[in-house]
Amino acid sequence: MNFFIKLFHCFFCWKIPPNDKGDLLDADVIIGHSFGLRKKDPGVSNQIMGDLAHTLHDLYHLPLVLQWEIADSIPSVQKEFIVREHHIKGMYLDTYESILQLRTFCKKKDWHKAIIIAHPDHYWRCMMVAKKLGFDVIVIDTSSVTYDSLSIQFWTRSAMRFIPREIIARILYLLTDKL
Repeated sequence: MNFFIKLFHCFFCWKIPPNDKGDLLDADVIIGHSFGLRKKDPGVSNQIMGDLAHTLHDLYHLPLVLQWEIADSIPSVQKEFIVREHHIKGMYLDTYESILQLRTFCKKKDWHKAIIIAHPDHYWRCMMVAKKLGFDVIVIDTSSVTYDSLSIQFWTRSAMRFIPREIIARILYLLTDKL
């Protein structure tokens, strides 16, 4: 995909159509990227994604490689790897760094085909970063994942707060060759 098509998508690509259900059988791993957080628990968005990861794990017997907020929402389920912090202490764990760590782990296991779990309005950027880092992406429907009005990350409380920030993040990722 060329630069100008990606730039157009930065503004207008919000609903990613899911792959055919049969593609799920070809997956090597389930990766999950968190969205928001509450002070004392992972929050509604991450709980919904955790439940989705748990369901897919049970159905397809695939390993889970998750960001910690999703992983912590399903404590009784075994995870293969959890991303907890930026590799540089004290730095913000952004989408790119999280997926980079997930990819580094998956590469060691020779897992390339990944089912991605992410908030629907965050999905495109997660998918593009995952593809850029070498994953074969399997898209699923995550439309049940909501915003969390009690998130400590103010930009993940509503679409009105998230979408403008997401457009800027997408453009920055495009300009820094992360998409």
